[in-house]
Amino acid sequence: MSYLEVDRPTAECPVEVTLHALRGRWTTLVVRELLGGARTYSELAAALAVSDKVLADRLAQLVSCGVVERSRVAGWPPRVSYALTPRGQALRGVLDALWEWGSVDRA
Repeated sequence: MSYLEVDRPTAECPVEVTLHALRGRWTTLVVRELLGGARTYSELAAALAVSDKVLADRLAQLVSCGVVERSRVAGWPPRVSYALTPRGQALRGVLDALWEWGSVDRA
């Protein structure tokens, strides 16, 4: 079944589930950074130049949606690493499609 064949979309609609996972400013950029591999919090903060509150919120959201996994890095001081789950890796095609759509000449 296609999203075009659904009579009445609901919150469980796969399109809505995807948009819910990617909601919020900076979220897709966090995913984009993690498509390159696992990153520590400080590496993400430096790459994105986003406030700590926003980055922490977006990472928590992505972890709760099963898109990102959080793990401790051995050593001192204690650090945390973030990586995409297989579900998160599957978003590559979604971001590719968004890139294509946004690149189209809007004239």
